[in-house]
Amino acid sequence: MITAETIKERAGELGFDLCGIAPVERFSGVSQKSDPAHIMEGCRSVIVVAKKFLNSTTTIDSSIPYTIIRNQLSSFIDIKTVELSYFLESAGVRAVPTGAIEPCNYDSSLNRVVGLISLKNAAYQAGLGVIGKNTLLLTPKFGNMVWLGAVLTDALLAPDEVMTYSPCNSSCRLCIEACPANALDGSAFMDQKKCWNFAFGEPAEGGEWRIKCYTCRSVCPFSRGYQIA
Repeated sequence: MITAETIKERAGELGFDLCGIAPVERFSGVSQKSDPAHIMEGCRSVIVVAKKFLNSTTTIDSSIPYTIIRNQLSSFIDIKTVELSYFLESAGVRAVPTGAIEPCNYDSSLNRVVGLISLKNAAYQAGLGVIGKNTLLLTPKFGNMVWLGAVLTDALLAPDEVMTYSPCNSSCRLCIEACPANALDGSAFMDQKKCWNFAFGEPAEGGEWRIKCYTCRSVCPFSRGYQIA
C-alpha cells in the first residue's frame, strides 16, 4: 500500500529537498484551467516537491550561472517527477507529473499564462511554505531559493498542514520598491507581462539569452530561510 511516508522517502531518494502533500479539495477555489480535479479525473492528492536553488548564483553580477541552475533544476525536476510517477503507478495508482516550467497554458479567465497547475499555490497548500509579497514561495528552511514540481495522483494520502505563519512583514516593501519592472504591488499576482518582458527579453548587453533579473529573490530578507514564530 502506498502511503505519504513511502512517497516522501522515495522523493528524498530521488534527490528532492522538500516534499509535501495536499488533498485535492484545497484547490476548489482555483481557476478550472489549473484545478487538479478538473485536469485529472479522480485526482485525490497533489504531491509537491522542491529542490534547493544554488544561493551563490544571486550574489554575482552575471545572471548566466542563475540561468544555468534554473534550466538544470527544471530538467532535474521533470526527470525525477516522471520517476516518482512511475513509482506510484507501479504501486497500483494513477500519477502524472505537472512540469517544472513548461509547457504552459493560457488561462483566459485570468488573462495569464499558467502552468498545468500553479506550483507556488500547490506548495503552499501542501505545507511547504507561504507566499510572500514578491509572489514567491517562502520556505522556512530555504527561503525563496527553491524550484518546484508536482505530481497528481488518485491515491488518497495523508495531507500536510498548511502553514499559517508568514515572516513577510505587513509594512515591508523591499521587493515591491526594488522591482525594476514595477511588476509587484503586494497582491497575489505579479504583472506577468511587465516581469517577463524585462526578465526574459533580449539581454541588454547582447550575447545569448539568459534570465536578466531575480531582484525579487535576492532583496528579500528571508531569501535564505526564516524561523517560525
